[in-house]
Amino acid sequence: MSEENNKIRRIILEKLNESKSIAPREIAIAITEQGDSWQRKLPKIKQIAIQLESENLLTFLRKGKPIGSSGLKGVYRLAKPQSEQAPIT
Repeated sequence: MSEENNKIRRIILEKLNESKSIAPREIAIAITEQGDSWQRKLPKIKQIAIQLESENLLTFLRKGKPIGSSGLKGVYRLAKPQSEQAPIT
């Protein structure tokens, strides 16, 4: 994995620990150097987020509900995986 990929992965995981969910835009802005376009970073962020989802380290959200990465289009957020519901007592 390249140095840039490792940096993106680390930032995604750090930001997920800081908040409930994050927009890919927030990560793109955090990794983009001044003068560069943060929008160009979005495909790489999505690719790494899909890898993290396959490792069960994050989930994708749309309108606050979990969605799978297959066919992922449009607006989405990244969040920690939903823990299994506690058994009813």
